[in-house]
Amino acid sequence: MKFSRVISLAALFAASFGFVACDDSSSASSDEKAGYDCSVKGGVKVVYPAGGEKFKMGETITVIYGSDIQGTGFRFVYKVDKDDLGDDMFEESMGPEHPDGKTCYEQKVVLDSDYSEPSDEAIIRVIPYENTSKAGNSGTFKVSK
Repeated sequence: MKFSRVISLAALFAASFGFVACDDSSSASSDEKAGYDCSVKGGVKVVYPAGGEKFKMGETITVIYGSDIQGTGFRFVYKVDKDDLGDDMFEESMGPEHPDGKTCYEQKVVLDSDYSEPSDEAIIRVIPYENTSKAGNSGTFKVSK
């Protein structure tokens, strides 16, 4: 009887460990951004999408960026190409108010048809609310239906 209880507890422990390891707040995303250099002085540096990626409408992208611009956060703007004025991906500011110019920050965005459309040269522009001239662009990427 005790042996079966030990086995049951071991199985329960293993299952709960597996769920924790797969949690969205785990260090997996921190490990992913560890390979990026987000250091910047006087602006915004978008390191992902870096360029050449392929996404589909409805897909979620994790934008990775760095900044040292203090303020009330950032706008995330989807542009179909470099000449497009773009559309805001959120109705409010996102991201840190006091970025340090060294840390990589992440923002999940969804390629929603309300503000995005298929493009061969899409860009995500990250714009500080208080200093819009210091914005940064992602690399160009493809978005299909």
